[in-house]
Amino acid sequence: AAKAAPAAKAAPAAKAAPAPKAKPAATPAPAPKPAAKPAPAKPAAPAPAPAAEEDDDEDWFAEDDDEDGADAKPKAVNEALEKAKALAMEKLAKKEAKQRSLCNLEIKPWTTEQDLMELFTKVKTTVVKDGLVWSQNCELKPVAFGLKKIALTAVINQTLSMDEIIEEITEDIFPDDIQSMEMLSMSLL
Repeated sequence: AAKAAPAAKAAPAAKAAPAPKAKPAATPAPAPKPAAKPAPAKPAAPAPAPAAEEDDDEDWFAEDDDEDGADAKPKAVNEALEKAKALAMEKLAKKEAKQRSLCNLEIKPWTTEQDLMELFTKVKTTVVKDGLVWSQNCELKPVAFGLKKIALTAVINQTLSMDEIIEEITEDIFPDDIQSMEMLSMSLL
């Protein structure tokens, strides 16, 4: 009786197994898939492998010819890029040469007795450089105890340094007339 029970259980399992097999047999699509996989996949893979080996042996000399042709194109591209860079650098140099800066300056004298308008005209006429343009007018502003300062502007090219011009004016040209000269602001035009 004990052996009959396991056989009875096995019998329903056997009945369950044919039912799933019946479903795939009923649908025609699954049957061709297993037949198509083993046959074409195996022979196709070995065929390209020998061709690749032959190409490796023959390409040693053929690659040299191809590299010469391939180098010709990058050389032409490199030459075109170099020409474009040179033109861009020339344009940039011209643009920078034309750029100017507006500088707001203050000049403070040593004493209250100095004629500031005369000092302004002396600075304009004495300090003359290519690329330096002094303002036409100046403004006198009070500092303290009756002392006034000159407020003026100057336009300079990028090739000049306003710090060097200020140093030259205060130390070399007018050391007895000008106590200090400062640049308040500088902006590109």
